[in-house]
This record gives sequence, C-alpha cells and structure tokens, in this order.
Amino acid sequence: MVPETFFTVSEQMKLFICSCLLGVPLGLCFDVFRTLRLCIPHGKWLVAVEDIYFLLLWSGSLLCFATVMARGEMRGYYVLGSTLGFFLYQCTLGICVVLLLRHVGSALRCVLCWLFRPIFYIVVRIFSFFYRKIIQFTKVFRKGIFFFVFHLNKNGKVLYNKRNEKNGRNGENGKS
Repeated sequence: MVPETFFTVSEQMKLFICSCLLGVPLGLCFDVFRTLRLCIPHGKWLVAVEDIYFLLLWSGSLLCFATVMARGEMRGYYVLGSTLGFFLYQCTLGICVVLLLRHVGSALRCVLCWLFRPIFYIVVRIFSFFYRKIIQFTKVFRKGIFFFVFHLNKNGKVLYNKRNEKNGRNGENGKS
C-alpha cells in the first residue's frame, strides 16, 4: 500500500478553481489599502510599507492554501490562479467596491471633522494666542533694547546702571 503522491486532473482543476477564489479576498484586501490611500494621503515610504505588507499577506495566504488544501504541495498554478482571481475581481466587483468604500470613507471623514471641529477650534485659538506672543517677543528681541530694559540691580544708583553719554563709558571720566 503506497500512499497517493499525485493529484488527478479533476483534483488539480478543483485546486485551480479554489486558488482563483482565493484571489477574491486578496482583491478585497487590496481595495481596502487603495481606499485608505485615497482617503488619507500617504508618503512614498508608507505606500511601500503597505505594498510589502500586502505581498506578505498574499504569500502567506498561498502558503496556507497549499498547506490546507493541497497536502503542503506548492504548485505554480496556485499563484497563477490567485493572480487570475485577483484581476477578475478587480475588473468586475472591485470597481463597485472601491466606489462604495470611497463614499463610506468620505462620509466617515465628514462625520469625524464635524465631531472634532470644536476641539480643533479651541486648539487653533490657543495656538494663535501663543503665536502672537512669540511674535511680539521676537520683535522686541530684534530691536536690541530688550537687554537694556532690565537692569542688573533694582537699585538705580549703582554705577553700572547709569549711562553717561558725555564720558563715553558708563560711569568713567572718558579717559581710558
């Protein structure tokens, strides 16, 4: 009694059809990433990280498919079938799903903006107050009189607080 080590043609056809069906949830996952990119603008690095994550998800799903459905045997037509299922999904249902997800995302964005508008208003008011104070401080600091306004000692009769314009230096006779 030798265990069966190969698949029949009908079993291979079933595995190919199942791998095509595996492409549909992968396409849906890709649509979620695509809608996320449309709703929230991303930089190049974050898009690259999302793409790498999607490819890892795809390869992990193919590995799980081969382990569960095909006795751990990985075949090239599993990759071909899942790719074909992915593209068929993108060309048919994917268009409708992206439009639906885009509308849901924009509605969710409007609701969140409406909810957070009072908090945003308060934060902007506080920031603008501090911004005006910082601008006033920098204007005074740039004029150079900032350092002459504050005396080193509160007692005004101290020698280094007096300014003697005739002599040139503070408190000296003008002779060096």
